[in-house]
Amino acid sequence: MLVIFESLLPVFLLIALGAGLKQVRLIEDAHWAGMERISYFVFFPSLILHTIYNTDFATIPASRTVLAFCIGLAVIVAVALVLRLPFRKLFGISDPSYSSVVQGFVRWNAFIGLAIAEKIGSPAMFTVLALGIAVMAIPINIASVLIVARLGDRSSETGGTLKLVARNPLIIGTAIGLALNFSGIALYAPFAQAIELCSRVSLPMGLILVGAGLRFIMPRRAVAAAAATGVLKLAMVPLIYAGAAYGLGLRGEELIALAVSGSVPTAMNGYLLARDLGGDAPLYAAIVTIQTAAAFFTIPLVVLTATYLAG
Repeated sequence: MLVIFESLLPVFLLIALGAGLKQVRLIEDAHWAGMERISYFVFFPSLILHTIYNTDFATIPASRTVLAFCIGLAVIVAVALVLRLPFRKLFGISDPSYSSVVQGFVRWNAFIGLAIAEKIGSPAMFTVLALGIAVMAIPINIASVLIVARLGDRSSETGGTLKLVARNPLIIGTAIGLALNFSGIALYAPFAQAIELCSRVSLPMGLILVGAGLRFIMPRRAVAAAAATGVLKLAMVPLIYAGAAYGLGLRGEELIALAVSGSVPTAMNGYLLARDLGGDAPLYAAIVTIQTAAAFFTIPLVVLTATYLAG
């Protein structure tokens, strides 16, 4: 257990560094925004493109892995929709607020997942996480847009937001990486090296930005709903993904990687979607903050349990 904690500690230290830098205002808000944009449009797509382009999918059971991710997501979305009425009765939240709960349940932070895979696993685990990102980016974004648009206050903007999903740099990076990988086209070496250099910046920059995005002052009404969402996300979702993997015969690092994908906190980009489509952005910020703080303690337990199941 201690070994797992120590392996994860650098990941959370970088998140804490980002939170600390934001609190002391060493960096102006405009500069944080610029860092977020270059990370979103350049560094993270470069990481995904580089990883997928260089992945030998023959080394992992790719078809069963993809199926496990898809089954897991379908179950998670179904559970989230079923819990709508219980959440409204228990916490007295509106439909726009519940759309943020659903996002907090469905999304996962790929930066943290990849960083964990890099620290505790082999290249095969990193590959499974990268494949998960490639497979899940489009359905997670579309599901989130449709749910927030349906439950939020600005459903008329759905079409425009779906166009933004189609232009998502992560999805574009995924598509290019897959096209290059399966076509066998070799990138011009200097281009490939430049993409690799950008990809090296992605994880540390992304973790620092996760920390900077945390909100430590949150509406009192949001705390209970955010905490309940955190319990569901950090306890139930890893079990769903690991169960799907186990049921399909996946073992070893493939099963652990799926469990890790479910164990990480939700992604901060859902905040922008909640704000733009009339969801509850302050509640979503509270959900991200509570999940990120709790994940430091829950992820080691998930990894330990998944390792036992993986044989």
